[in-house]
Amino acid sequence: MKPFSIVLSLILGLAALSLLVWVGRFGAPLPVVKKVDPAVETKKHVPTVEDLPMPASGPFGKAELSELEFNFGIKNVGDEDKHVFTVKNIGEGVLEFKMGKPTCQCTVGEITTQNGEPITKDGETVKEGSIAPGESINILVKWVMKTQNEKFRQVVPVFTTDPDQRKIDLAIQGAVDQPLHLMPDSFWDFGDMSATEPSHAQGYVASKVLDNFTITEVPREDSKVKVSWEPADALTTAAYHAKCGYLIKVECSPDVPIGRYREIIKLKCVAGDTEMNIEFTVGGRRSGPIEVRGVVGATFNVESNRLFFGEFPASAGKKAKVNFIVKDLDQELALESIEPANDRIKLTVPATGKPIGKSKSYQVEVEILPGPPAKHRNEGAETLNLKFNHPGAPDFKLAVDYHAI
Repeated sequence: MKPFSIVLSLILGLAALSLLVWVGRFGAPLPVVKKVDPAVETKKHVPTVEDLPMPASGPFGKAELSELEFNFGIKNVGDEDKHVFTVKNIGEGVLEFKMGKPTCQCTVGEITTQNGEPITKDGETVKEGSIAPGESINILVKWVMKTQNEKFRQVVPVFTTDPDQRKIDLAIQGAVDQPLHLMPDSFWDFGDMSATEPSHAQGYVASKVLDNFTITEVPREDSKVKVSWEPADALTTAAYHAKCGYLIKVECSPDVPIGRYREIIKLKCVAGDTEMNIEFTVGGRRSGPIEVRGVVGATFNVESNRLFFGEFPASAGKKAKVNFIVKDLDQELALESIEPANDRIKLTVPATGKPIGKSKSYQVEVEILPGPPAKHRNEGAETLNLKFNHPGAPDFKLAVDYHAI
């Protein structure tokens, strides 16, 4: 061992021995460093201009609260609610107090009597006052839940002359939800729809705020869809954190036109005296022995069977060539009618088709005839039901999207 290390060890040993002798002789405890948990450390008040002036000397009032926070659970959008907080002076001196400004205009704090009536003076609601030792006041907090909010929390501040509680925050919290939830929320997809078997889809309607509700179907004209429902099981409602709900089943008949199919379902839900309407769209796409493959002079969306012409001069009109591939038809393809009848859109099917293997190709001319300006875009597109002589595809839906300027 090096000489330096030996000397250092001797010095440390003597220091430790001296400390033990000191503790044994005088009984002094070793110094202890206390660790403060920030989670339980008292929050210090930061002075503000709203603070009440403190009395020059005591005795002081001391505020005791029935509670600092009230959780109202889950409420419905648009609901109004209220809760009473009690402030008691348990000090030896008078406790002065003043209501502060709530954190939101949707929340109001009022000083009330034991009967819950607001205390007024000269027609104005009293916002401050004094509490004698042993006396109490009630503060009524009212709030309106205007929008959906999973973490609703608002605060009404109260300023006092309690030295330890210069500002007291009365908080109300909970969750604000819409009355009904639809899952899926807008579109229920049948997928590829069969030409021989019904297509099915299902979903749920549930509520986190209602104890129960009933469902009635709103009638629809020329509907291809049947709707049925049954109470959702406990596991399903628990999965959606709901109080109650229904399993909704929809079934579409196979006799829908080839192409994209859409139908809007409307249901009326009743809870007590309140009626609520919900709606969603069901749909899918039915393929068949007639398909569009290739377009010249326009563009085509195969998912929606939509033919896009874009903008063009109304006085000139516009044409496009649409290639229809037809299979499983012994005779030539013929267009028997267009529903509804349309004088602006003209379709010309050639008398004979071009053989392609076991199928035939027909280059159909679709023309927007010259005429006055007209706009049929997006949801306003012209939807035509083409009636063919094909036994496996008597109907073919075609949407024509254009803007003649």
